[in-house]
Amino acid sequence: MVPAQMMGHTGQGIDGVVLYFTDSLVCDVLNFSNAPNVIDHITHNCHIGNVDVWAKNYSDWFGMYQNMYFDIDGKETGLISRAMMSNNGNMAIPLNEDKNDKGQIAKYLKDFNGEGVQHIALHTNDIYSTVKQLKVNGMQFLDIPDSYYDMIADRIDYHEEDIDVLRELGILIDGSKEDGILLQIFTKEAIGPVFFEIIQRKGNTGFGHGNFKALFEAIERDQLN
Repeated sequence: MVPAQMMGHTGQGIDGVVLYFTDSLVCDVLNFSNAPNVIDHITHNCHIGNVDVWAKNYSDWFGMYQNMYFDIDGKETGLISRAMMSNNGNMAIPLNEDKNDKGQIAKYLKDFNGEGVQHIALHTNDIYSTVKQLKVNGMQFLDIPDSYYDMIADRIDYHEEDIDVLRELGILIDGSKEDGILLQIFTKEAIGPVFFEIIQRKGNTGFGHGNFKALFEAIERDQLN
């Protein structure tokens, strides 16, 4: 998403974490009428065994509580995720850790030189127009396996989305008639190993549990290229 010549790093932060900065021109990517301007959630990647440690830290420091727990198996690896929520419900921080040292979280930890924010999710009220404009502005998104869209009907019992449009734009869908629908899309790595998510919620309060496997496969493929 961000050209290499527009990105650098200032050195190392706490515990050796690399500090990145971006040119002010990056802001132009989000300079349009329907640009997302609210943070939906921030995902924090952890070393194996540290999700519980960080969950306790967020609880002790900020009074956050766990509102969701996922145990996901991907094609090559898997992850454990605990989603921490603020008491007012305005901030969510999913905490993720790999099940082994070969997953995309392990690569992130190596590239980032430690634990930290994997991606920032930005909320929009119209993901279709937002994504179209972001693509015009030069933002690059992960490629999603075409077979993902062929299986939507088997996975989601009810929705009003146009699958052909989802496929064309690379947008993921999750949810159910009872839980509501969630639409999301992920950029390629943008600031070091950090990337962004664009999300629209139609009554769904989750984080795309059903899309984790598809996201895992897409990220792993992107990292190999």
